[in-house]
Amino acid sequence: MLLENHRSDPEFCANSFLIGKIYYFDGDFDRAERYWQYTLTVNPHHLDTRKWLARLYLQLDRVDEAQGVLSHGLAISSEDPELLILMAKVKRRHQDLAGAIELYLKSQAFSERLSEASIDLAEIYYSFGLTDRAEEELQKALVLLGESSSITPSLSAALEQLKQTGTREVAP
Repeated sequence: MLLENHRSDPEFCANSFLIGKIYYFDGDFDRAERYWQYTLTVNPHHLDTRKWLARLYLQLDRVDEAQGVLSHGLAISSEDPELLILMAKVKRRHQDLAGAIELYLKSQAFSERLSEASIDLAEIYYSFGLTDRAEEELQKALVLLGESSSITPSLSAALEQLKQTGTREVAP
């Protein structure tokens, strides 16, 4: 079906991207690469294609090609954590450990920002008396932040206090 869709609308990037993934997981790396290269020809800003093509290139030890694909992706979205991690892998393969560390640390900042969503959700759930859900969200935030975060002790204390309230209500 995807191949039929691709033939009828070759400009629709989602088809060629997904066809590439199918070939990738089937182990047909040449076809996967061709479809992903085509996708980037149609839409050079398709970041998911850049990520998967870079993974393929890293797997095939074509590090310089991975770097090129990722450089363009980072020019589009400089804080995308997946792009940062993949580029860190490139830096590491090039023995640029300082560069790899910098990119890995920058990608970790995303998890700190992501934890804000769980903290805000916990506040909302708590305000409606949904303490079980509030606890779950605070636990997610703690996992995302890790032990080294400066707010981990405060969140841990809030979670313990929430557990001690003892009220449990189920969401409607």
